[in-house]
Amino acid sequence: MSSGLRTLYQPTVIKLYEEDDNTDRGVDIVAVHGVGEDSIIAWTDLDTRTLWLKDLLPESLPFARVLTFGYQSEPAFFRGRGFVEKIQGHATTLVAALESDRRLGNHEHRPIIFLCHGIGGIIVKQALAYSARQTSPHVGHLSSIFISTCAILFFGTPHSSRQTWDDDRRITEAIISRIKSKSQHHFSWLTDIDGLEVINAQFAPLIKKFRIFFFWEQRPTHAGGSAQFVVEQSCAAPIIDDTQHSGIDATHAGMIRFPGPESPGYRVVLSALMLYCREAPDIIAHRREAARDALARARAQEAFELMGVPLKIPDQRSLPQEPGIPKHVPNTYFDHRLQSNEQFFGRGDACGIIQNALFQPEASIGCHRIFVVHGMGGSGKTRLCSVFAQQNKHRYWGVFYVDATSVEIANQSFGRIAEQGGLQHTESAGRYFLSQSPHPWLLIIDNADRKDLEVQGFFPSGNRGHILITTRNPSLRKWGNAGHIALKGLKQEEALQLLLNRAGICKPWDTSTESAGQKVIRALGYLALAVTLAADAIYERACQLTGYLDFYDYHRRKRWQRQQEVDATRDDVLIYSAFDVSLEHIQMKTTTASKDAVELLSIVSFYHFDQIPVSIFSQAIINLHKAEAAKKPDGSASWWRHAVWKRYQSSHAPLPHFLQRSLEHPEPQCIEEALSELYRVSLISYDSNQNLTFSLHPLVHTWARDRIHPNDRAEWASIALNTLAHSLLLPSDPKSGSQAEFQKAIYSHLNENLKECPITITQFEGLFGKFQLIYATVFQPSALALFQEQIAMAVKYTHLYAVTGRFKEAVYYLSMVKNVLVQVVGYNNDKTVLVMFFLSKILWGLGRLEEAISIQKHVVEYRTRVLGPESRETLQAMDHLSNCYWLHGQYSEALHLQTVTTEQMKKSLGPQDKDTLGALDTLGTILGSWHRFQESREVHQKVLDAREAAKEANVLDVLTSKCNLAMAMMGLGLAEKARGILQDVFEQRKQHLGKEHPWTLWVLCYLAKAYIKLGRLTDAEDILIEGIAAARRGLGDDHLGVLLGRGALARVYARQGRLEEAEEISLDVFERVTFSRGPLHPDCVYAMWKLGQLFELQKNLPRALSWYNAAVERSSYRLTREHPLAQMAVRRVKVISEELDIEETPSHHSNEHDGHDENDESPRTGTLQSTRTW
Repeated sequence: MSSGLRTLYQPTVIKLYEEDDNTDRGVDIVAVHGVGEDSIIAWTDLDTRTLWLKDLLPESLPFARVLTFGYQSEPAFFRGRGFVEKIQGHATTLVAALESDRRLGNHEHRPIIFLCHGIGGIIVKQALAYSARQTSPHVGHLSSIFISTCAILFFGTPHSSRQTWDDDRRITEAIISRIKSKSQHHFSWLTDIDGLEVINAQFAPLIKKFRIFFFWEQRPTHAGGSAQFVVEQSCAAPIIDDTQHSGIDATHAGMIRFPGPESPGYRVVLSALMLYCREAPDIIAHRREAARDALARARAQEAFELMGVPLKIPDQRSLPQEPGIPKHVPNTYFDHRLQSNEQFFGRGDACGIIQNALFQPEASIGCHRIFVVHGMGGSGKTRLCSVFAQQNKHRYWGVFYVDATSVEIANQSFGRIAEQGGLQHTESAGRYFLSQSPHPWLLIIDNADRKDLEVQGFFPSGNRGHILITTRNPSLRKWGNAGHIALKGLKQEEALQLLLNRAGICKPWDTSTESAGQKVIRALGYLALAVTLAADAIYERACQLTGYLDFYDYHRRKRWQRQQEVDATRDDVLIYSAFDVSLEHIQMKTTTASKDAVELLSIVSFYHFDQIPVSIFSQAIINLHKAEAAKKPDGSASWWRHAVWKRYQSSHAPLPHFLQRSLEHPEPQCIEEALSELYRVSLISYDSNQNLTFSLHPLVHTWARDRIHPNDRAEWASIALNTLAHSLLLPSDPKSGSQAEFQKAIYSHLNENLKECPITITQFEGLFGKFQLIYATVFQPSALALFQEQIAMAVKYTHLYAVTGRFKEAVYYLSMVKNVLVQVVGYNNDKTVLVMFFLSKILWGLGRLEEAISIQKHVVEYRTRVLGPESRETLQAMDHLSNCYWLHGQYSEALHLQTVTTEQMKKSLGPQDKDTLGALDTLGTILGSWHRFQESREVHQKVLDAREAAKEANVLDVLTSKCNLAMAMMGLGLAEKARGILQDVFEQRKQHLGKEHPWTLWVLCYLAKAYIKLGRLTDAEDILIEGIAAARRGLGDDHLGVLLGRGALARVYARQGRLEEAEEISLDVFERVTFSRGPLHPDCVYAMWKLGQLFELQKNLPRALSWYNAAVERSSYRLTREHPLAQMAVRRVKVISEELDIEETPSHHSNEHDGHDENDESPRTGTLQSTRTW
């Protein structure tokens, strides 16, 4: 099989059409074959020997250069482990070969169109994702492939996950051994795909940038006595917005072989190629210009974030103004919350006002254009902005949505925007992503109603965006530099049309119908939301049009009577009455579904109103039933056990009826039936994600809670919280690991619920409490069951907070559980110790190391005494305690304990056990902290070899071992070898975790250290500036990773002779390290050592001596004088003291303030602080 890039046709004509000018408008068409194929034979009809890429295509597209890419495609190559790595290898080769060919041939500016068959499409997706990430100075040329790609034609490429192929495994197994087509096409790779989801996830954010055409096979392949489709239509042609789809009347192998112009599918393919070729030059020219601008601005922004000095870049692309606003801008991002298929009535004048304000022709105002839409609830503010966004989608590169109900929820919205751009899920990263875009974008800030909300804090920097703000607070109109509008009711004609059309009343409307409708809309204040609910109630036959006002007036009178009981305005009462009519229609049905609907409405009123997962309720039903079934005694159990169980079963915390029924007969489908009742009368709306989530209008949400009597709200808040708890699994459940995305989705709903119903656990304190617990075990199973559920709920929410990175909240709830267990069963209990073990791990993550060490010591002592020193649980606890010691800077304790731990693990668990390898990796790191680099290297090499040889190697563990090995090698002076390893780790972590993940940025800092060792100071400076800016966005200024990066940058500046800049950064880093890590930590001693070296470079020996002395003194507390760093500091003190001809001052252990003079520039070493969270 031929490999590499091969040119099939080199054009001599470069004009698309006769009317074109002399500009080079040529296009590169690159064909990538599938598995088991050849780069030539795959595209050749075997009967006529027609290679259509060479024999047919140039006749219609004479300006297009046609190339094929070949690679090792034997089915055996893709079997087994490492599928993603193998695809990545082919993808990087494709990018390198194509970029080199285009550069050497002076074709860099040509647009690219890819033709992909089978697995070739997966390679192209990975290649484009790889190319898009190459933005750093030394590999930026590789990004040209991504920038230049205009369109992709996928022929029978599998785009679904592995699960699909598992379903088809029986098909492929039957034909693998028998099929022998002339093209030698094999299918076994279909059963061996691993990691396809990883590749799809990397390509998903880019898909909107390309013209996409999906083709699928329409004839099955015959093999082994059966006929099956190799790639089903659903896999080959996923339903994605703005993409084209077509079947080809051929088999999987035959769909890319066209013997002549009339062959099935050829004209469709040719037509698409001609269209894309005509569009491509303008699209790619625009994209290339934007990419250059974006790169320049990114460099300027990174420099500003690092140094605080703006770097001016000539702005050649200020926000487009009419008539310069492009009629069509490729839309890449559009928030699904803004999509709606419902017909929109009225507000045409309001849309026009917004459009004229944002797209007015006068000169730029120098900042984002902001327009404020204000008005009472239910007037249609959000709907108006959604319609404007959809109507003007073609004008914007991206349309984004931020829910400003609260600052916390707004930050989550910006985090989701950041993730779309491949950045970390943080508010600052989201705003940065928008600020760096060279294209116009629209940001809708919705529900900015709170009077204490500082909405200006949500505005990204720059001047390229349009911002729409919706609010019930009219004072925010001051931020509308482009204008504002007050929305009231609809126009009379608009409201009448909305009411009668939505109610299903057919035209023509007679006078009596219009008159009745006029009375209804007048009573409802012409408010869009109220009119919509009235129309739905009439459509659902809750009442007739002529009778609606009777129902409405009845509920409005009831509202006025109880107005003092609820916090509702007069306008709220006006629209609440319309909601009451709709709810009463549901209640009057008295069916199970209608009763469940009313309960669901009460429950979700205590959640956040937006994007409530349907699976909260269906999963709660399934989980509760399984839990109860597991507790139920079998038939052989005594009557006493059955009696206790029945009593226990009836003693749950408050639950809705649909959960109570699930104890015996789970019916998760009842949730869909109940939600349908609410949907039919517009009390909820489904989101544009296949009905996986639903939302309430904020006013409906407020009404749903207000309608609950104040005396009953605490109970319903508790029911809502219990429902959430049952939707989650305990961390000990094997399936809990698959809940990470679900836990993120319900985070905002849990927070809202906890505001009304904080978690409490029944206290059983002292001897009386323990006696009470024993008594409850026998005589009060209901009290015991409630106690157990409270603990389980707290543990579940601890796990949720931990996996979503909210460690402080996790510590709060887990500490609550620990304290209760200590009171009830004492410290020496398996469950108490297990909770303490996990609490110690979370405290470790927060940097509260003294607390973590104190707790973990008890865990180790208990497990050693009860389980024995050789048990896995004991050894895991010892390993974690060593990690705590190491991070706390207690290197002696860490080395001693980890040496003992690893030796015992080898004996008890085996040298290849996963826990043993993890502990050995930790030991190697600790050895490196002692500068025992050769031993560290040997340990890390053994761990790396074992992990790579494992059957189910964890990619991230392997990368960790490689990173650790590289740092040991750097300590031995093997900087170039270390650099090569670190570069590989950096690229792979970028691929698997993202370019701004903390672990990716950490290895970037290590890579910079390698460059410093090699004297490549400019390279080190470039990647540090880029990495520090990214780390600050995601981690904050005081995170250890940021401080290490800034310390490395200071060393770069020092070696470049920029000593003042180096001093300024180093002193700031020292202060921050002292504050965050504590003055006794080795990191603080190391910072002092580096400052001593810096002042030596400045020839300021007195200050250098002062810092070295301080380092020696601090090292005595925790690092010990035996440590190599302390010994190096002692030697420098001696040398400099001799040079200055002064007597060496011995260091003393002292915790007293040293009476430091304000004018003395030597470091402060007194007033030792405790370790702070970092």
